[in-house]
Amino acid sequence: MEELRDFSVLRSNIRNEDERARILSELLRNPDVHRLMKMQSIPNEVLQKHVYLFQRYTKEIEPCHGCRSLAECRQKQKGYHMNLRYDGIVQESIAACRYERERLAEEKHMERYLSCDFGPSLRSVKFEKIVLDGEPESYVDTVIRLNELCEQRKGVFLYGNMGVGKTYLAACAANRMASEGESVVFLHYPSFCDRVAVSALSGEYRKEADYCRHAGLAVFDDIGAEEVTERNRQLLLSILDSRMQKGLMTWFTGNGDLNSLKDHLRTVRGNESVSAADRIAERIRTLAEPVYLDGNDRRPLCTYE
Repeated sequence: MEELRDFSVLRSNIRNEDERARILSELLRNPDVHRLMKMQSIPNEVLQKHVYLFQRYTKEIEPCHGCRSLAECRQKQKGYHMNLRYDGIVQESIAACRYERERLAEEKHMERYLSCDFGPSLRSVKFEKIVLDGEPESYVDTVIRLNELCEQRKGVFLYGNMGVGKTYLAACAANRMASEGESVVFLHYPSFCDRVAVSALSGEYRKEADYCRHAGLAVFDDIGAEEVTERNRQLLLSILDSRMQKGLMTWFTGNGDLNSLKDHLRTVRGNESVSAADRIAERIRTLAEPVYLDGNDRRPLCTYE
C-alpha cells in the first residue's frame, strides 16, 4: 500500500510539472509578459520560478486589451490593473493604466485648490480648448477678453443669463491659475453660505473663509443666488476687504449686474441695510472688471457634481 501511495504522489508531481511546463511555454509566448520582463529587466529564471504569479498577471491584464479610454475600462477598479514589480524579488502591486496616468497628469493642478465646489467635468477645462467656430461674435469677444484678463491676473465680475457658461469660463481661469502654481478657491457661493449657516456654532466655516482671504485666486460663483443673512453679508465684506488690501485676483459670476447684486444684498429677511450692501458692491467694483456674457444656453458645460 505504501508503494501505491508513493506512486500516486509521483504521478501527481509529474502532472504538476507538466502543467507548469505548459504554462511556462504559454508565458514565454505572451507579449504582455515579454513587455513586462523587458521593462523591468526580469531574468528568465524568475519567470520559471513564479509561473503561476505571472499567469495571474496575464489574466488580470487581459481586460485592458483593446481598451481605448477610461470610459471603456473593464477592470474592477477603474483605470487600475494588477502589476508585478521586480527589485530582486517579485511583488504584486496595483498600477494606473495609460489613460488613468494621463488623467492624473491633466488634473495635477487640482492639488492647488484649497476648496473647490465644481465636479469632475470641469477639472480639465481650459480657455484654449474652447471651440469658437460658429459661435456669435459677442461670445468670441467675451472669451478672448476673459482670457486676457486671466493672463493679466485681473479680477472679473462675469454676469449674464442662466446657462450661458459663466461657471465654465470661471473654471477655465481657475484651472489656469492652479496650473501656474497659484492657490485657488472656487466657491459655489450659495453652497458656501449654506455651509456657514450649518457650522455657525462650531465655527468650522472659518477655515474655508481664511482660504478665501488668502488664495491667489478666489472665485465666488453664482453670487446673488444665496439667501442673504447678516452673518454671510458681514463675512463676505470681511473677505473682500482682505482681498482688496492684498490686491488678490478675484472672480465673481452672477445672473445680474452689480446694481442688481447690490439690491439683492440690501435685504436681510425684510430689513434693508443700504450701507453694508453698498460697501460690498464697492469692493467688488474695485476688485473686478464687469464683463457681460451673452450667448446660447450652455448648461451641460456648467454642472456641479
